[in-house]
Amino acid sequence: MKVEEGKIITLEYTITTEKGALIESSAGRGGPLVFPFGKSGLIPGLSEELRGMEKGEEKEIVLPPEKAVGEPKSWPTKVIKKSELPEGVSTKIGSMFEASMAGNQQVKFAVLEDRESDVLVRLIPPLAGKTLKINAKIADVTAE
Repeated sequence: MKVEEGKIITLEYTITTEKGALIESSAGRGGPLVFPFGKSGLIPGLSEELRGMEKGEEKEIVLPPEKAVGEPKSWPTKVIKKSELPEGVSTKIGSMFEASMAGNQQVKFAVLEDRESDVLVRLIPPLAGKTLKINAKIADVTAE
């Protein structure tokens, strides 16, 4: 059975930077990822690469930034009131700071405009601009 929409996929994986630094692995999460293919929040380029694979098949996948998380400039901007900024943060254009978002995920912010009572920032996830290497193994494919 092939990986396609409507199938339940069991995926074992390891994601590293192109230099080999570990980002995440299914073993580190406690087991394989099980999900309905085409209905999950997978990295877009990864979905393309997994499509058509079969149970037991392994593949090394290299995703450039535009097929992985994207370039920093592709991420949205947000206006934040200066009173809501973490203490000691510089509002100088070009400066960067980190803050926690929903789910306790750390995100970088780049200051684009310093206004009177607020700043315009760009949200930049940690993997933006990075090439990712993914070792993927389809452990199982079943009907939904």
